[in-house]
Amino acid sequence: MKLAVLGPGALGCLLAALFREAGAEVSLVDYRPDRVARLRLRGIQVQTLEGVQRIIEVPIGLATEVGPCDLTIVAVKAYQTESAARVLPELISQGGVALTLQNGLGNLEAIAQTVGTRRLLAGVGLLGVTRQDEGRIIYAGRGVIYIGAPAGSQVSPLEVAAVVDLFRGAGLECQPREDIEAALWEKLVINVGINPLTALLRVPNGALLQLPEAWEVAVAAAVEAQAVAQAAGLSLSGDPAARLRQVCTNTSANRSSMLQDILAGRPTEIEALNAQVANRGRAMGLPTPVNDLLTLLLRAAAQAAPFAVG
Repeated sequence: MKLAVLGPGALGCLLAALFREAGAEVSLVDYRPDRVARLRLRGIQVQTLEGVQRIIEVPIGLATEVGPCDLTIVAVKAYQTESAARVLPELISQGGVALTLQNGLGNLEAIAQTVGTRRLLAGVGLLGVTRQDEGRIIYAGRGVIYIGAPAGSQVSPLEVAAVVDLFRGAGLECQPREDIEAALWEKLVINVGINPLTALLRVPNGALLQLPEAWEVAVAAAVEAQAVAQAAGLSLSGDPAARLRQVCTNTSANRSSMLQDILAGRPTEIEALNAQVANRGRAMGLPTPVNDLLTLLLRAAAQAAPFAVG
């Protein structure tokens, strides 16, 4: 099976490196020729779970250079999805599959506008990965990856199983999920609580448990998200506050992806997280005041960056 991993961020670099080490025919795909050239020279540096630094030489190229693949994994930031989707026709072979492994909601819809839904898969990754620099990542924590066929997809259960086996062969815990849309929301419930608060306060995940006012806001955002999911007819597992506490405890030293983006001066994924809860709640007449406010605050934080002092 020929693979492409679209996006040389933290997750994309990790997946490409692990697949390469497992002997898969994989290429990392980028849209910037200058970065392609640098990464070809430097390779992908991974700090393993054991703290060992390894450099893995992964083939990397532009979409036109990589060509059609049997499986294309979309691992770009949510705000880059529309741009990434434009190169998918060059990467998806006839009968090939595209799998999105991205945060938040709206990515499937954006990809489907370009390539349709028939050969799409959705995935949820609960791994801990930190990007230090171009092609330099820390593999901070194991976690399960769920993969399944969303509504409108015609990818068969056997094909899903083959993709799951591919991930397992690379040393990743991976499971098929028939209710993949519920899995997307289960992760979203956690992200809308942790990500914006840690980004605004500039603290690691575990600090939220030590800050009562921040914890109250995080739980309220998660509860609102679960209510919107249930109103949309989805059944999510677990109490949102309990799940939020477990994730904060298990990843206490981690910096959320949104905090990493804020510290690096990059755009955040707020539009795919809290804004999705607010917009979908509004469409159903369901109030989401906490997610509304967090969305506004993160938008304001991005706009205020040029005026920052100190």
